[in-house]
Amino acid sequence: MKLKIKKHLIKSIFLAALTALVIILVAYTYFDNNRNTTAQPEKIYYVINPYENVDWDLYGQYKANFHTHSTNSDGINSVRDMVEKYYAMGYDILGITDHNFLSLNWNAIGFSSITAKRLTEISTGLGRSGNPMISIDYSAEQSSVEHINTFWASFINTYDDMQTDVILKCESLGGISHINHPSRYTGGYAADDKISAAASNNITNIKKYTNIFLEYSSCVGMEIISKLDSDSKGDRILWDNILERTTPHDRFVWGFAGDDAHSREAAGYAWNVMLMPELNQAETRTAMENGAFYAVSRVSRFDGINRYYPDGVEICDEGNESTLYLLGQSAPGISRIEVIGSTIAISGTDYDTIEWIADGAFIAVGETIELNDYLRYIGSYVRAQLKSETGIAFTQPFGIKKIALN
Repeated sequence: MKLKIKKHLIKSIFLAALTALVIILVAYTYFDNNRNTTAQPEKIYYVINPYENVDWDLYGQYKANFHTHSTNSDGINSVRDMVEKYYAMGYDILGITDHNFLSLNWNAIGFSSITAKRLTEISTGLGRSGNPMISIDYSAEQSSVEHINTFWASFINTYDDMQTDVILKCESLGGISHINHPSRYTGGYAADDKISAAASNNITNIKKYTNIFLEYSSCVGMEIISKLDSDSKGDRILWDNILERTTPHDRFVWGFAGDDAHSREAAGYAWNVMLMPELNQAETRTAMENGAFYAVSRVSRFDGINRYYPDGVEICDEGNESTLYLLGQSAPGISRIEVIGSTIAISGTDYDTIEWIADGAFIAVGETIELNDYLRYIGSYVRAQLKSETGIAFTQPFGIKKIALN
């Protein structure tokens, strides 16, 4: 009797263990399959590098301002005065973009212009060791509903043209454009920082500009810095919101900086550095279209860079006699960008730190970033900014492609 009970007990234990093993195997298979189909780990497999074709050893770095006014619209100084100012400051490229006034070149009929002789001297670099400064033909700030800079397109908008009308006209004529100081129209320029940020995070504003960039490839970017960052305070926030939505479609929106100068004293505060094999209009256009440049500013208000005068009062909105001291300060520059696999490395000058941003959030600090270490923070792009106490330089966005691992 006792033997029968023991055999029965052993059999029950064996069956229970076997059942438990089957349950464990079924559960493991279920969760393993579920992991493979819905929660697979990822890694970076490709970085779209806007600087891929830049030869950092051989290419020149050409300083450019694409947003300048004269007495042909609401500027204080003549074309001649503005050209001479930028030439004296060492600029290589200058676009005169008067409101609803088409600029052909600096001595065209109708301008408060320089002479043909002086144009030749500037075009050959007289007094600058043979380093010339060039113009951008057929440039204007189309200023009806919202302001847009157009280049290489011979037209002036009508008063009731909408923003997309201007972009389409420019595109149909073979030109390119960029959107100017959108914060002026979104409310991102508000004095209150919370209101400024909220406007730049407003989904209606974000969708509006996202749709424009997805629809019109000839609109190559937007100003992320304008003047002394008063009209553009929230535009880096807006830019990141736009990039988050356009780069998954391989649509890159390049960030521009511009003086929007209305006087000689307003020159020299924000610029673009074009990375090109030689200085001419064709190469300038190629760099603008492909993102082979970086943007620099002496002021970035949300970053606390030169936001205040030395006495603590917030700095004015446009350069004048009171801001000329800023022109003696250094600003960061970029000397090389290398992308090797999923690693991006930047070297530069006159900076204290390099910050990396993805989807509008700071994810890392340092000269080098290994993207696979930050996968959970990265959507479809990453960009960098080099900062000091007296300036900031912005790279263009790097596109990020991921692959799921089995």
